[in-house]
Amino acid sequence: MRAALAQHHHDTPPEVKKVLYGLAPEYGGRRVPTGGCRAKAARQLMRGVPQADRSLPARLEKQAMAASAQDPRLAAVGRAWTSCMERAGHRYASPETAAHEPRWRDNGVPTEEERAVAVADVRCQEETRYLPTLVNVTAERQRELIGRHATELGRLKRLMEIRARNVAEALSADPTAPSPPAAGEQGGSA
Repeated sequence: MRAALAQHHHDTPPEVKKVLYGLAPEYGGRRVPTGGCRAKAARQLMRGVPQADRSLPARLEKQAMAASAQDPRLAAVGRAWTSCMERAGHRYASPETAAHEPRWRDNGVPTEEERAVAVADVRCQEETRYLPTLVNVTAERQRELIGRHATELGRLKRLMEIRARNVAEALSADPTAPSPPAAGEQGGSA
C-alpha cells in the first residue's frame, strides 16, 4: 500500500503538484488557495473541530491490555489453562503461544498435531473459563480508563461527529461552484 501511494505521488504531474501544494498563485485562470487545494480541503474537513488527542483510544487499549495481563484472576486462569494443556500432553505458556506456534505457519492443511493442540486448547479454555475471564477483566480495565478519560474521549467523539458532518457537506457540494473563501483567503476555489 505504501509503495502504491509513493508511486502515485511520483506520477503526479508537476502542474498538478503546484496546485495541490499551493506552489503556483493560479492555474487555468483561477487563483490557487493558500497552501494549495490539499490544505484547503483539510481546512474544510477540520472546520469547527475541537482539539483532541486522536491517539488516545489506541493508548488506552494498550493500557487496558497491559493492566489485564497483570490481573491475578487472569494469571490464575492462565496457570489453570497451562496445567490443563500439560495434562493433555502439550506444553504452552498461554493460549497465544499455542495459537502462534511457528510450526503451524504456512502448512496449508493442518497436521494431526496441530488439530490435537487446537482441540485441547479449546477444551482447556472452556474448562478454565479462560475467555470469559479475559473478557471480563479487560472490560473492567477499559471501563476504568474510560471513566478516567471521559472528558478527553468526549472531545474526540465530538471531533469525529463534526468531521463526519464536514465530510458529508463536502461530498454533497457542487464541485464546479466556487467555494466561500477560508479565513484569510481572498475568494476563489480549488
